Amino acid sequence: MRQARTTPVYMFGYRVPKDYKETMELDKQNGYSKWFDAVELEMARIREYIVFKDGGKATFDNHKKVTNAPTDHCKIRVHLVFAVKHDGRHKARLVAGGHLTPEPVESIYSGIVTTRSLRLVIFLAKLNELELWGADIGNAYLEAFTDRLPFIVAGPEFGELAGHILIFLKALYGLRSSGLQWAEKIHDVPKDMGYTPSKEDGCVWLKKSKDGTKYFYIAIYVDDLHIAHDDPASIIKELKEKYNFKIKGDGNLEYHLGCKYVLDPDSTLAASPKKYICKILDSYKSMFGEEPKIFKSPLEKNDHPELDMTDLVDSNGI
Repeated sequence: MRQARTTPVYMFGYRVPKDYKETMELDKQNGYSKWFDAVELEMARIREYIVFKDGGKATFDNHKKVTNAPTDHCKIRVHLVFAVKHDGRHKARLVAGGHLTPEPVESIYSGIVTTRSLRLVIFLAKLNELELWGADIGNAYLEAFTDRLPFIVAGPEFGELAGHILIFLKALYGLRSSGLQWAEKIHDVPKDMGYTPSKEDGCVWLKKSKDGTKYFYIAIYVDDLHIAHDDPASIIKELKEKYNFKIKGDGNLEYHLGCKYVLDPDSTLAASPKKYICKILDSYKSMFGEEPKIFKSPLEKNDHPELDMTDLVDSNGI
């Protein structure tokens, strides 16, 4: 476990910091401010969405216990999580230590569209000659309010609020119920737009076209939307103007969960894990300082399992 915590982590060829302090060190070593800028952007969004209510400067007793903690609120921690996106963007995300809050009695499960369902949506889009768009809702969880009442004592990443008691107002990533709070909010949107959830997968919403010849679809994967429609731009416009979502990366579906979507010369939509494979190769080179060996087959050289005539084992021999 100790080795896992100290081993450097790489994403798309960049070393990823473990905490706020290491962001400064990596920026200094590399002569840039990418991680610092990522943290500043994240904290600006935290302020913009009014995630916390300021409870004033925290005071402590001799045992480092907060003496002016708000009544009926539990103290937890937050930390920054860092990542590099497939296009090289450096990202920082403030995450709550939700494990420190009381375990809820009610269910907090929230679903996501399955890979099989998404493939069916893509197939139906091509079959019915619909446009297929992808879009990402920025800072999704921060759009929803939390029903929990934890608080934190702000760290140095909060700037002039460092040392203050901050009470949660929004469903920050990491809180036990944040996923459910966001899911309830986002699933109200297609319902309000006249869509109906699929009986097979509740994260796929469908609506019959005006001429009744086909269906339009919206598939939801947390904050990623996949839209199959005659005019997906109109859906994006409505999400922005009516529901005030900050939409990013809207346009023809190109990337989802490590898989790149491209059109073949004959306009056939193909899925390729090229980006994911490149990420693995970059991580290997960063960790071991060399290119991985190239194999033409997953089998050992001169291994021919088709010539193996030994008896098959029964259930007791497995």
